[in-house]
Amino acid sequence: MVPIKLMSFNMKRNYFHFGQHCWEKRAGLVARLVRDTAPDIIGTQELTVASLSDLLRLLPEYDYVGEGRGGGQLGEFTAILFRRDRFLLRENKTFWLSATPEVPSRAWLAIFPRICTKCTLALAANPAVLLRVYNTHLDHISYFARVNGLKLIIRTILEDQKSLRTPVALTGDFNATPTSRTLQKWAAELTASGEQVLLRDSYNLMVQSSSEGQGPGRSYHGFRGAAGGQPIDYIFTSKDLNLRALEIRREQVEDAFPSDHYPIIAQLELEDGSYHSGELCHGNDTTSDPL
Repeated sequence: MVPIKLMSFNMKRNYFHFGQHCWEKRAGLVARLVRDTAPDIIGTQELTVASLSDLLRLLPEYDYVGEGRGGGQLGEFTAILFRRDRFLLRENKTFWLSATPEVPSRAWLAIFPRICTKCTLALAANPAVLLRVYNTHLDHISYFARVNGLKLIIRTILEDQKSLRTPVALTGDFNATPTSRTLQKWAAELTASGEQVLLRDSYNLMVQSSSEGQGPGRSYHGFRGAAGGQPIDYIFTSKDLNLRALEIRREQVEDAFPSDHYPIIAQLELEDGSYHSGELCHGNDTTSDPL
């Protein structure tokens, strides 16, 4: 088994040019948090080309894939960062959550264009071992954009699995809580259609394994540091990725919060085997979660 540490982190775009929450003051805090937690892969949200460049300069051990939601370097990225020493990039693509996913576009009453970045990574130590990662940031206003965006992501995962079956991880800021209409609708439609891609909600597994049976608490805090509530940031994994631990990191760095979201970190184990076109991946089915 190969251990992999996966992070999902909305790093807050460089919206404030002055004040305590401006990116210039937070960039070093974000980099230190990443360095202290040492994730192998990071699904990021809200970085622009300038802030992404700053982060890569501070964290030269990482490479990235992705493009802006306006196309190319325009707008916010859903960039996926990965450690250069651990992974080889096999393929990557950014697609738009719309009726025309190949071109910059928005749909379903979304306020902004919404995107998903995907990549296939091979272990540098054993290139036959593959992992496919998807990372997204759903619309904060339109319920229809969130639901239809998730449906498109799942269809894309299913199509990708037909050509090359690999373990899968989906990270992102969904702008929806676990009890929201968005997540409930998504689960119901997947179950009804039979399109179960066998993705497990890491929060559900954490609650099932907790002796207290408590939920994870909030992941968005608006720089206020609150913990009570429900998360809107997620890590979903296929059943051939063994989840060993999940945490939401809520500590401050140098007496300040690096972002208005807390990072989520999953400790995973990847089966040390090769995957070929058309080969099914089998894992331990330890949950009835329909996602």
